[in-house]
Amino acid sequence: MAKASEDIDPNSKAYVFGGVAENRATVLSDIDILIVSEVKESFKFKLEVFKRAFDIYGLPFDAPVELHVTYKEGFKGYLKYSKVIEIA
Repeated sequence: MAKASEDIDPNSKAYVFGGVAENRATVLSDIDILIVSEVKESFKFKLEVFKRAFDIYGLPFDAPVELHVTYKEGFKGYLKYSKVIEIA
């Protein structure tokens, strides 16, 4: 997801948060990925990230990933309520 988002917006940053970041994931957990980007059309951006992740980078279609997209100001809310780890 990180590489796919950088392909579309080189200034974007990718993070994992929620249960995985807080070390409380179970076999039923999804993986919450947060992309911070200043792209104006977040739905279209999210769709393009998923397409690249599946088609180019081989993310399995059944991967339990939930993708969230926000802007820099919205990122502060995630930092306030959850542990957030940058994906290198």
